[in-house]
Amino acid sequence: MNMKYINGLTKRKLPQWTGKEWYHQRFDGSPYFMHMIGESEILWHDDRKQGGDFTVHYCFYDNGKADWYIEMDDIKKVYTAVIKNGAGNLAYSRRLMALWDSDEAAFYALCREIGVANLSTLSEKELVALHDKFVDVVLARDSSSSLIDGFALGTDELIAEKIKILYEKSTLKDSLRFNELFSILTAPVHLSFINEAEVSLLKIALEVRKNPEKRGALVKKHQKDFFWIHNNYVDAYVLDILYFNQELDKLLSLSTDVVKLMNDIEQTPMVHKAKKKEYESLVAQDKELSFLLRVSEDFTKWQDDRKKATLWTMHYGSLLLSEISKRTGLSLELLKYMSPREVSTIFQDKPNELQLQKRKKNGVFYWDKEGHEVLVGKDADEVRDAILKVKDFSDIDDFRGLTACLGKAVGTVRVVKSAKEIGKVGEGEILVAVMTRPDYIPAMKKAAAIVTDEGCVTSHAAIVARELGKPCIIGTKIATKVLKDGDKVEVNANHGWVKILKK
Repeated sequence: MNMKYINGLTKRKLPQWTGKEWYHQRFDGSPYFMHMIGESEILWHDDRKQGGDFTVHYCFYDNGKADWYIEMDDIKKVYTAVIKNGAGNLAYSRRLMALWDSDEAAFYALCREIGVANLSTLSEKELVALHDKFVDVVLARDSSSSLIDGFALGTDELIAEKIKILYEKSTLKDSLRFNELFSILTAPVHLSFINEAEVSLLKIALEVRKNPEKRGALVKKHQKDFFWIHNNYVDAYVLDILYFNQELDKLLSLSTDVVKLMNDIEQTPMVHKAKKKEYESLVAQDKELSFLLRVSEDFTKWQDDRKKATLWTMHYGSLLLSEISKRTGLSLELLKYMSPREVSTIFQDKPNELQLQKRKKNGVFYWDKEGHEVLVGKDADEVRDAILKVKDFSDIDDFRGLTACLGKAVGTVRVVKSAKEIGKVGEGEILVAVMTRPDYIPAMKKAAAIVTDEGCVTSHAAIVARELGKPCIIGTKIATKVLKDGDKVEVNANHGWVKILKK
């Protein structure tokens, strides 16, 4: 299975997508790695997904920033298929996830194989063969992404409506806000890989306080296990032992109870489970709601597993591209503005460096069932203007979204468009973004509250905000369009609204 590059495809198909509604995600991204998601969601393992595939993707690129668009009808198609295929069976989501177990194992096995291989000894033919094998293994593993995203992004409002109906009929109104109940029932019940890394370092801190001589070996193992956690869809960072030693020094200097801090993190999933159990009889009144919440819980874990695999993909894919870069004379940075399918023929058809630079500066990649293509410059602008609607938000002074984590905060807005901008968020400020990624966590820790355009109860912002105990409102659709750096706002996650106090 190989998605073809087809000249003229994007403009030929443009009338089909003009006037449609789109779900927007923004992150640091490059076409090489984003293609892995686009092709896998559209073409791979349709037999397993049974209607849970996507039809189309657009992604616009601007010097390392990626604006990714999912068609809203696709989202509806996917979550409708999950609900239909699951038929209320609470075991459905775990059985579905198990279909990808062999793909998951094959992915990690090949990553480790690439990690120890001497790529410089391979012939061009052998290097391309290994590259193509890696791409196919990633595509097979990532093909579940359309199920995860389609369900998560499309069912939040449905879940909220069903909880609201039961809430209004109950006596809970006298003692509990609706947003509190929604937050409790949709909280994750698994520890994220980010938390696993944090717990690992906390355990090292406790051990080093008792046995300082063990520090070197413990930090070395931790670095080997978690060197990849700051990666994104553009950059692959190998965090070194010095970095983790510095993080360990910060923990060792804390006056707070490290044991309590570690236990609080580790026990969060159990705390969430216990709180949910209190409302078990209420949820049981609606069988479809019980099903939706179970799938949401399982898919939250599945989504976190995917994020981890994505960060591994950045590292091991970059190792292959680095070797290809040495042999072609093209920079690693520019190679990431090719699709993997183009890289497969790079030794026979070397791309024009200027054209790759244009892709980086202003390009759009398009994927559908027929194939994929990239346009640059004015052609990319024409596509953007045709499918995206520009609105005026200057008169808006308050707006709403979904509550991901309860709480209130007042502070100065910092709009973050890229992981490279997280340093501008100061202590007690309000982090505003289209969405957050794992590399936003340092800023999230400093922020008094988090507000996003997009997101769902299984989104990164929602999960991390709950882990940090930060007020968080997701899915506002317009936060980054309405708010500017320096605005003073009140974030009331208890009621799900943001109010501008001073522009």
